[in-house]
Amino acid sequence: MAILSSDEYPAIRAVLDTDLNDKNLYDSTIALDIYQGAADQDVLDLDPDAESRTGTDAERILRAAIYFCAARLAPAVVRITSLSIQARDLSYSKPVFDPEKRAAELRSMAEEEINEVLHPTDTSYSMPTMFARAEGKRGW
Repeated sequence: MAILSSDEYPAIRAVLDTDLNDKNLYDSTIALDIYQGAADQDVLDLDPDAESRTGTDAERILRAAIYFCAARLAPAVVRITSLSIQARDLSYSKPVFDPEKRAAELRSMAEEEINEVLHPTDTSYSMPTMFARAEGKRGW
């Protein structure tokens, strides 16, 4: 059973660049075993029980797989490395896309998601200790 499906392809594209669409990053490319299959395996290597997770843990596992897949695709996606437009009173520039840096960021995000499944942090708060009865002479 695979973790990723074609339903996650838009999220994989968006994690790389919100301007990506199915015209410049094909579904068939994402579906290749070197991307989608390898991303599933990346998750399973860190959490062998990933496919049987449920609830919030399953959502975290899915996000991790999306990040791993996008990290594998980052160096392969041809992007404009810089863009600068200057017109009369308008100037626009887009930051440089560094695929290796983005891939490292995405792998880190994936590992954080899996670590939260394997070693959850306690986000519950404890009720402060209250006293049950106070000594004193109220109103006396």
